[in-house]
Amino acid sequence: MKLNPTDQSLQNDTRAVSSLIGFILLFGILVIAFVGYQAQVVPQQNAEMEFEHFQENRNELIDVRSTILTAGTSDRPQFPTVQLGTNYQTRILALNGPSPAGLLQTTGPYPINISNEDGSINESIQTRFIKYQPGYYEIDVGTTWYENSVLYLDKPESGGERVVIEDQSLVTDGGTLRVTALQNDFQRSGTNRITLELYPTDVEDSLEKFEGIEGNITVELPTRLSRVYWENQPINGSNVTYKGVNESENMVNRLNLTVDSVDNLELNTVGIREEPTEGPAKNIPTRIGDTGGDTGGDTGGDTGGDTGGDTGGDTGGDTGGDTGGDTGSGTPSISTLTVSVNKGNIQQARATGEINNVDTSGDIQMQLFTDSARTNTFGQNETSMVSSFDFTTDTNNNNPKGIYVEIRLLDGDNSIIQECGSNSALEKNTQLSLSDFSC
Repeated sequence: MKLNPTDQSLQNDTRAVSSLIGFILLFGILVIAFVGYQAQVVPQQNAEMEFEHFQENRNELIDVRSTILTAGTSDRPQFPTVQLGTNYQTRILALNGPSPAGLLQTTGPYPINISNEDGSINESIQTRFIKYQPGYYEIDVGTTWYENSVLYLDKPESGGERVVIEDQSLVTDGGTLRVTALQNDFQRSGTNRITLELYPTDVEDSLEKFEGIEGNITVELPTRLSRVYWENQPINGSNVTYKGVNESENMVNRLNLTVDSVDNLELNTVGIREEPTEGPAKNIPTRIGDTGGDTGGDTGGDTGGDTGGDTGGDTGGDTGGDTGGDTGSGTPSISTLTVSVNKGNIQQARATGEINNVDTSGDIQMQLFTDSARTNTFGQNETSMVSSFDFTTDTNNNNPKGIYVEIRLLDGDNSIIQECGSNSALEKNTQLSLSDFSC
């Protein structure tokens, strides 16, 4: 049987081979491009997101520092917020790792020791430090610490380098040593925004035993900062003297100061989540709101009036005597306030806070201005007055660099009950608290 020879035209047809090779080359280029994007561009973009959060978090921790000191000196609760972590941008093709969470916690406790010259009279109050540790994957910024009114960035892996964000403010303009002890155990982690509830103690003169004592009073404060930092601080004065730092191997040193009398020492305690529980300390002779709160408290009962002194007797009146407490101060007033702007261009301002003695027929109003004199407004909004408020106002302006804010409480006839204007401009990546307003 004779076989037919193979068709040579089919053997020489290479058209499909060239198309396949082209497809493989194109696919390879796409794979290489994707791998390069995943390996280089994605980490870079994530690092930018982490750095943006770091800057925002730094400003929020500055506000935490400010509100701790405000709570201690004004005897009013404060409610700062902190965004613990951040989220990477959503991607269609490339992959992100887990969102970087943050950890905010207190450390310690450590004692603040107060004694007279011969050591026969002593007082010890516990205090804690605050530590914020970000969980970034792309950038290394270290850990942020708060202690003794100082806010600083600690990078131990770089040989103990510390970058001070906000310097100490222990000595007032009048030459008084003002110490604020932070108390209660606190720890939160995640990526969400949390609120730190800061409560000062009732007035309790724990330094009464030092009244009339001759000679200097020694105050020892726990500190992680070295002698080098404290020696360069303006602590020495006519009433307060720096006596050095006793350094310790356990990272907690002892800052030694003296005051010439108990009259030049102010000691406050602030607790996180609840009132301080680790030792009383407060000797503020006059509190904001005493006119209403103490008058009401004395009439309606010490339990209620004294507890609610700062808020004009509102809280105290409910507890121990509505007759006295609320009668002493029934005018609505802002007790806490935070104003911030949205990310990116300043297109919207957000105000959150608390109001005492709410007038349910009234409103709370926010106005935005371009100048410190608050003459040129470009945004206004208002909402019904409630005990806890949260509302926004659009700027209606093309990318302003900064805005001045005015918050008003209005009664049912739109008459102004309280008016608070910001002392500085609200800018991108910043926020204002009640201490930044003049009311």
